[in-house]
Amino acid sequence: MKHLIARTSVVVLVAAMSAAVPAMAAKPAPSSDLSAAKAYVESIYAKLPGDFDYRTVRYAPALKALIAKDDACAEAGGGICVIDAVPFCDCQDTGTDYKLVSANVVATGKSGARVTVQMRNFGPVRYSVDLIQAKGTWYVADITTPSTKSFVAKLRAGLR
Repeated sequence: MKHLIARTSVVVLVAAMSAAVPAMAAKPAPSSDLSAAKAYVESIYAKLPGDFDYRTVRYAPALKALIAKDDACAEAGGGICVIDAVPFCDCQDTGTDYKLVSANVVATGKSGARVTVQMRNFGPVRYSVDLIQAKGTWYVADITTPSTKSFVAKLRAGLR
């Protein structure tokens, strides 16, 4: 009987450890990395008033390719294709009340983060920026504004 209990205990221990390994592999980014993600997004919004070129931001490869495709479409058509405003605020101008009020960051998956910023820009507004981390550097993967639920989805739909 003792042998059966010991064997059952080993089986339970192995099963518990096996279940823990995937969970450990999917551990979110450390808080220092999340602080860097938040600081990066805050730096983007700090530059936004004035002469801001959204193309200077570090984008994830898929989003970077979509922006390049939109640029090529606009150049070929002699005007605007899908991107008709700064994607980080869905705006062409900033209000006199423009101010970053607060920012909050949460981990998403094992190498992602979502930074949500509360702003004043022609009144209160909230934006979210999804980031992915590669080799210690954060890249913008998607942007959500009140009028654009997913910048990536907007580009994909408009660039068919």
